[in-house]
Amino acid sequence: MSTPNSMQYYLLPEDFGAKGDGFSDDTEALKHCIASASGGMGIVNLKPHVTYVITQTLVIPNYISVIGNNASIKVSSVWNKVTVGASVPINTIIWVKGREPFAGTDLSMSTRFIEDLKISGNPNYSNLIGMYMGTADQSEITQSTSVNYSVYKCAFKNISISYVSTGLFLAEVWGSYFENIHTSYIWDCGLKIQGQIVNNTFVGCQFSGLYNGVYVNGATYQGFIRRPEGCTFLGGFIGSAKIGVNVVRGLAFKFSHVIIDLNTLYAVTGADMSDFVFDGCWIYCTARAIDIQAIYSIQNNTYVAFNNCHVISDGYTDPYVTYVHVRQNGIVFNGCKINGVMYWDDASSGVVTNCIWGDKTTTKPRIIKYGTGYVRQSLNMFKQDGRLVVTLGTW
Repeated sequence: MSTPNSMQYYLLPEDFGAKGDGFSDDTEALKHCIASASGGMGIVNLKPHVTYVITQTLVIPNYISVIGNNASIKVSSVWNKVTVGASVPINTIIWVKGREPFAGTDLSMSTRFIEDLKISGNPNYSNLIGMYMGTADQSEITQSTSVNYSVYKCAFKNISISYVSTGLFLAEVWGSYFENIHTSYIWDCGLKIQGQIVNNTFVGCQFSGLYNGVYVNGATYQGFIRRPEGCTFLGGFIGSAKIGVNVVRGLAFKFSHVIIDLNTLYAVTGADMSDFVFDGCWIYCTARAIDIQAIYSIQNNTYVAFNNCHVISDGYTDPYVTYVHVRQNGIVFNGCKINGVMYWDDASSGVVTNCIWGDKTTTKPRIIKYGTGYVRQSLNMFKQDGRLVVTLGTW
């Protein structure tokens, strides 16, 4: 064990009995190593390129940091299925616990980072969560202001998660930074955002899952549904999923220069999306690339913009490349290159401007409007060989 300065010190799991041989159970050694970081200034320093086997959830409390050194934490074939918190899902491999604020104005930094770590589940268990971030019991949050949080201003870099049902599950995270998070062999969802998620940044991350690449939904606090808000995705890749970006509730998200590349269903779909911006993205799906819908009349989407994106579908699996339906308001396509036919359903409105077609010339309508739908035919809207191509009705 080394002490580089008086302010922080490094703890090695091997000093607490860990083997790191890929076979021995290192759960208790890792727990004791984490617990020994007294005063919250300890840094858990894993041995480079070894494999630690665990049989229970590892809890990372407030102020504790982990240097992974490209070591792996792997789930044993014998897993203790116990709940570690009232609303923390069973079978969480690593629980980044954080804390609740002491008062409505408490914005103390959690001072935690986790970097260069590999997390691997076990094919014997179908509901494993790679890393969960949130308080033990969300129902215990009592602050009446909007600063209820658990993990605040933390950094997570170079983390790979594989062979689990959900890769990264964010329940309460504020102002944190995620870089090069990679999920693979995910049975359900790569990134699940479901709770009070505010002003987080994702840089160069790659999310995949059998069903969802990125799933966004709200959670009920003190009788009110609070939507995740203010998150930014810069670069990165979303793929190998039935749905790339799936939004049930969300506010003020931005995807900038992200590749969304799928072979089924929808690349982007949403209900109750507000102020979502896709800027310079590659959006591809063999079926319907973009599906903006409403589940209920109160969950319509407003001010969703696609700027300078390349939107593509094969035109055979589904007849429409984009589908805007059931009372959507303010949907904007600006400067995009689109391959396929757009469909605007009843009472939906928006703007399509300065866009071009990316596929071959056709006599069929490029934009189909149904019922009372309204699409502004602005100057320099869709053009093909200098000819405006927009239509009412069906074909």
